[in-house]
Amino acid sequence: MIDADQLAERFRANHARLLGARDRLQAAVDAGTAGRGDQQRLDTLNELLTPVTVSEVDANGNVVEVQRPRQFYSVNPEGQGRAVEVLGDLQQARNVAVLVPGMGNSLDTFRGQSDRGDLIRDEAGPGTAVVVWMDYDSPHGLVQAASNDAAIAGGPRLAGFLNELNDLKAEDADVTVVAHSYGTDVAARAVMAGAHPTRLVMTGSPGIAKYVDEAADFVQPPTRLYTERAPRDYVSYSEWHGPDPATFPDAVRMATSDPRVDDDPVSVHWHNQYYRPNSEALRNIGRVVRGDLTRITTTNTSRSAETQLLLGASWGDPLNKVASTASKVYDGVAALTNPTKESAGAAAGQNGAVHPDAATQSPAARAATGRTGAGRAGAPRSPGAARGAGGRHR
Repeated sequence: MIDADQLAERFRANHARLLGARDRLQAAVDAGTAGRGDQQRLDTLNELLTPVTVSEVDANGNVVEVQRPRQFYSVNPEGQGRAVEVLGDLQQARNVAVLVPGMGNSLDTFRGQSDRGDLIRDEAGPGTAVVVWMDYDSPHGLVQAASNDAAIAGGPRLAGFLNELNDLKAEDADVTVVAHSYGTDVAARAVMAGAHPTRLVMTGSPGIAKYVDEAADFVQPPTRLYTERAPRDYVSYSEWHGPDPATFPDAVRMATSDPRVDDDPVSVHWHNQYYRPNSEALRNIGRVVRGDLTRITTTNTSRSAETQLLLGASWGDPLNKVASTASKVYDGVAALTNPTKESAGAAAGQNGAVHPDAATQSPAARAATGRTGAGRAGAPRSPGAARGAGGRHR
């Protein structure tokens, strides 16, 4: 196991890397030689370098709040950018979640994914650490998403990290991979490449591959597959890349609204709401991460029933037909962008989602919509989770 000093040194080295990149960009901006997009990247780097407030126990056993730099296990500030951030005490945690984002992400949208990691950690409760893993080239736009190249390249990278994680975490800590949208394909390929997380959660998946129609096709014991599909998630409904994992007979399909109440006040619909605070969707993810499996709520509703329940039969059937048409259109785009891979697609799958995550706003976009470092509007925090000077609390 890598000791705490070695891990802390890695965090310091990546902090220094961000500082160097920030200073070079600031010099270019000051000299008037900065290129297009450099100011946005400079804003991003300044945000990543802002300290966070955390609670620690001092030498006298008192809980005190201190500020420290964010913990980047790896970071690449160039180009589209990549980052792997650790939220919490990775080496002391009993449960570790690894969050794998979907399409439309870059270093400039990383804050949204880090916020999502905070929500998962808060929901899972004490003794949880979350790793936000964005160490692949997330596809941008329909043409890139029509290719499975990013997943093919990213899957082995994720598998390699999960193997490294075995030397970073406590020996008996459970690992849950939580993947969204295109990230479900990356996570699936990591498992196919030999990674063995304790549990695998897939939310809003557009399918894994055309030949994968049950968990046993790609998940090997002891890993267990858990899925979520929200009503009106037409990315999942379209099954662009293969059968929807929420339909796999050997997966646990979790509810996204509380089945114990007639009208859940925190409804989860569409493709980007699985991580809403106080939602049953997020509560179930937290239960999986902390191993509280007997409290998971499940569902087996069909997409037709989900659509008609929300929109009525007069709208439900036409929209389901639109989803089917979208699937055919997507297959055509995939064939055009991967003409030499048409036959291989049946074996490997044409993967990727065409809708970017709602959590992928740039710093400027967040400021325009009120989603700034001051916290998530309307998102209740756990006790003691006050924001620090950096606007983020682990």
